[in-house]
Amino acid sequence: MKKDVRILLVGEPRVGKTSLIMSLVSEEFPEEVPPRAEEITIPADVTPERVPTHIVDYSEAEQSDEQLYHEISQANVICIVYAVNNKNSIDKVTSRWIPLINERTDKDSRLPLILVGNKSDLVEYSSMETILPIMNQYTEIETCVEMKPACIKALTRIFRISDQDNDGTLNDAELNFFQDRDCALSPDELKDLFKVFPYMPWGPDVNNTVCTNERGWITYQGFLSQWTLTTYLDVQRCLEYLGYLGYSILAEQESQASAITVTRDKKIDLQKKQTQRNVFRCNVVGMKGCGKSGVLQALLGRNLIRQRQIRAEHKSYYAINTVYVYGQEKYLLLHDVSDSDFLTDAETICDAVCLVYDVSNPKSFEYCARIFKQHFMDSRIPCLVVAAKSDLHEVRQEYSISPAEFCRKHKMPPPQAFTCNTADVPSKDIFVKLTTMAMYPLRAYLAEVGAMLLADEESRIMQQVHAVHSVEDSIFMESSLGPRLLEDRHVTQADLKSSTFWLRASFGATVFAVLGFAMYKALLKQR
Repeated sequence: MKKDVRILLVGEPRVGKTSLIMSLVSEEFPEEVPPRAEEITIPADVTPERVPTHIVDYSEAEQSDEQLYHEISQANVICIVYAVNNKNSIDKVTSRWIPLINERTDKDSRLPLILVGNKSDLVEYSSMETILPIMNQYTEIETCVEMKPACIKALTRIFRISDQDNDGTLNDAELNFFQDRDCALSPDELKDLFKVFPYMPWGPDVNNTVCTNERGWITYQGFLSQWTLTTYLDVQRCLEYLGYLGYSILAEQESQASAITVTRDKKIDLQKKQTQRNVFRCNVVGMKGCGKSGVLQALLGRNLIRQRQIRAEHKSYYAINTVYVYGQEKYLLLHDVSDSDFLTDAETICDAVCLVYDVSNPKSFEYCARIFKQHFMDSRIPCLVVAAKSDLHEVRQEYSISPAEFCRKHKMPPPQAFTCNTADVPSKDIFVKLTTMAMYPLRAYLAEVGAMLLADEESRIMQQVHAVHSVEDSIFMESSLGPRLLEDRHVTQADLKSSTFWLRASFGATVFAVLGFAMYKALLKQR
């Protein structure tokens, strides 16, 4: 661990090096800037690395080349500052500053470099397209950030609101007050947060993709969920966003990639019967109007009343939230896929499938059955049938067999009744089931097979019971023949209950023995 860290700022004259340093002291960009800022020391207790950090300014007008070389030799990190609106200062990054720094440092221990684009508020474009090739050419460049006065002003506003006694520091009580406010981002706060971006990264549909409070503001959990969704769908875009937010590398920290976790292949998870993943994708399938949107919004804790307040143009086809499975917090990502006759290959890639049909629409289940047979019947992807709008009158589905019989035939759990028309938050049972099935697809398959076999056996037993009951009914009709015959009838019921119990017990043992032997053989093949 280093005893301290020295950060040196270099660059062409008038690119804004001193202004950046002065803004750290005055918490705003100064109107009058001196030729060079004095060295600033940040105490160890307020830095992430818990080491003192020194920020050093360089002025070509006030310092000699020898002084510059000395500062380079003493630095742990060097920030090369350029002005986004000054092409010459960008060209000097590669023609002057990087060669000069490399000449003064050991090739085996090159200093990490950070490119800082200043004055980006004076132009309507970003310099990243010009800078990215430079970053690819020089491996010593760790990252690049573009600074705007708006970023400093936003942070300053938050600081001053929290510094209630106006002493210039945040004590424990003020920190707690700052952290325990409304725990949500208002539209203005969200806009301020992304002022350092060249464009607004999140659209109005984000409020219907993640959790919000009663006012429709994104909560802390919703904020984390949206970042998780962005990473899952487009990791390159996520890294771009982190760059805009100044996710930089200091001293011995890792690169932006440390914010991304790459998990092993799903096939390995299936072989090892366990997973390291925390995000699971479930595609929601169903015909138009069956209640898919209701399922997505229910994951965010919204009942039918709150769902009716969503504007059509702000509809989201994604919903993501945390679900607890066996005490573990996991992210469940629901995706409302198209209701076309055939799904694309991308629409079939997922960890679980939720087949939704409307219990009040007789033509609704047929679509689910057809899509299942076309795309998922022969796959290893676990499927769950959801009987949506269960608060309405259920009608017979216009299909050859009932949804329950269909599930039993294809080794799926029985249809799950679901409704959003509740006074409180809708039930989360189906989301726990979907996440569990996605986490343990093999276990879900074995459970379905076992349930199907047990259901078939119970059906056969019930047929036997029905036959015995028929005999009992005939015996009862002849009860006038004498009390002895009634006594025999009671003996027959007792024998039946006993035999049924032992038949169930022996059958259950047989099922688990067969499954255990099959898994044992599979393990031997893998070895």
